[in-house]
Amino acid sequence: MHRAPLLIVIATLTLITSQLCSDQILLEDVMTKEEQKKTGVKKLNYAQKVALEAWLNKNFVLKTKAEETTSGLTLSINIDDGKQLELSDNSIWQVAPGDISTAAVWLTPFPVKIAQSNDPQYPHLIINTYSGVSVRARKLASVRP
Repeated sequence: MHRAPLLIVIATLTLITSQLCSDQILLEDVMTKEEQKKTGVKKLNYAQKVALEAWLNKNFVLKTKAEETTSGLTLSINIDDGKQLELSDNSIWQVAPGDISTAAVWLTPFPVKIAQSNDPQYPHLIINTYSGVSVRARKLASVRP
C-alpha cells in the first residue's frame, strides 16, 4: 500500500474515533473560520487537519472540560427569576440588573466557574461552562440556611 492512501485511512479512522468522544478537540468546533484562516489551519489538507487534531488531543485538554473538572461548582437554584443565583457551595450571588434576563432562563443544574469582571459594582462573572455565556454578579455576605 502506498504511503498517501495509508495516511488517509489513518486520518479517517482518527477522525471517526475523535468524533465518538465529545470531549475531543475538533478544529471545526473550536475555531472560527476567521481563526482558521488567520492561523493557516484553513490551508491544511484533510489528513493534516486530522493529524493536528490527534496531536492536540494527545497533548491538551479542551479548556471548558478542564474548567468543569477543576471548578466543581454548579448552579443549584435560580432565585427570583435570575435576580440571584445559589451555587453548589451554598453561596448566593446577586446578578447585575442588565444580566438578569440572561440568568432568568438558566435551568439547573449545570457546571459554572467564577471569573473576574471589569465591573466594580459586580466584580465577578458566573460563567455557564456548557455555553460560555456569563452574567456579572456580586457575592452576598450571607448564604441561605
